[in-house]
Amino acid sequence: MLTDTKKYVFTPQLKLIAYVLIALGVVGLGYGIFAYHGEHAHRLWANLLLNGVFFLGISMAAAFFISAHYLAWGGWFVVVKRIPEAIMGYLPIGAAILFAVLIFGQHDLYHWAHHGVVEEGAADYDPILAGKHGYLNNIFYYSRFILFVGALVFLAYLIRRNSIDSDNGNIADSVKFHKKNLVLVSIFIPIFAVYISVSAWDWLMSIDPHWYSTMYGWYVFASFWVTGIAVITLTTLHVKSKGYLKEVNVNHLHDLGKYMFAFSIFWTYVTYCQFMLIWYANIPEETIYFKHRFEHYKTLFFLVFILNFVLPFLILMSRDAKRNVVSLTAAACIIILGHFLDFYLMIMPGVLGDHAGFGILEICLPCLFIGILILVTHTRLGNAELINHNHPHLEESLHHEI
Repeated sequence: MLTDTKKYVFTPQLKLIAYVLIALGVVGLGYGIFAYHGEHAHRLWANLLLNGVFFLGISMAAAFFISAHYLAWGGWFVVVKRIPEAIMGYLPIGAAILFAVLIFGQHDLYHWAHHGVVEEGAADYDPILAGKHGYLNNIFYYSRFILFVGALVFLAYLIRRNSIDSDNGNIADSVKFHKKNLVLVSIFIPIFAVYISVSAWDWLMSIDPHWYSTMYGWYVFASFWVTGIAVITLTTLHVKSKGYLKEVNVNHLHDLGKYMFAFSIFWTYVTYCQFMLIWYANIPEETIYFKHRFEHYKTLFFLVFILNFVLPFLILMSRDAKRNVVSLTAAACIIILGHFLDFYLMIMPGVLGDHAGFGILEICLPCLFIGILILVTHTRLGNAELINHNHPHLEESLHHEI
């Protein structure tokens, strides 16, 4: 039986923090527009792409978290499912922001978008990019975004709606909505599985259009996924610290900790395999990607590995650590920071070459996206019961023990 049916209240203090972060982000954006325009606009657009992709990826991972557990008939996650449901509310906002960045910043972000590179006889004609023009052209590029992201946003909306509606009826009605969601997630998962690779190619790998990696989609997915789990964990811990979600016990936290631990290792495995295969083959058109980052971003190159593997591995290795609020919080924060820097390393060298840096724009702009994510997530948490009390697997979740 449920012991806590209090409705979540988005406190004025947290709202103030969100608004302050948004204000800092707007200041950073204004500074970027003023300081980096004209021929220097690449830096502004690169930062907008970095934050647009990173935060949209978090909300996509939250939607995947819900879908994967539905499809696997998971029961343990029911008491925390409203957390990722709330986070995935950022999906339409994040999609709109990123779509605007890809439209208006395309020329500054992607070399393949320059008309001359595919026009034979032009001064900057590039036969390699001309050969890829069938895939990298505006009509197909934006059609992929609208079709796939639109489908994911719509399905996420329906999944959330059915979840909320299941609270308003009896158990029989809840089973009906549960079955509806099983159908929806069965559609969501294949679309997500295809587009997570396509999005990696479109948004990120095409920044370096002469380079390619068959493992890049898995690499980006691993980063999205473990970061999304870290955000879910942090949000769960915050809500629980405010006196809510008493049903979430150390066993549920242990599972979230296991996810962060396991998928930090999975990210490392994919990253190592991608690097090792390219290093071993030593083919110039493949090695140039890592050569540039190793020579000009060496500190960041190794720091990303430490933040995304070494520290989470050491912090979360023991059983007790996965059940401890302090260690979970520390690991989640490190993972989020580490993967943000990982996306920085994916984007900045390709767009800015050796001239990237960390300044007001790089520090303040993420605050805008963090503030929006907090505002959306906690507003949605307050719009529904914190626990889906009619869910058919609720009892399994309430008695979850490992």
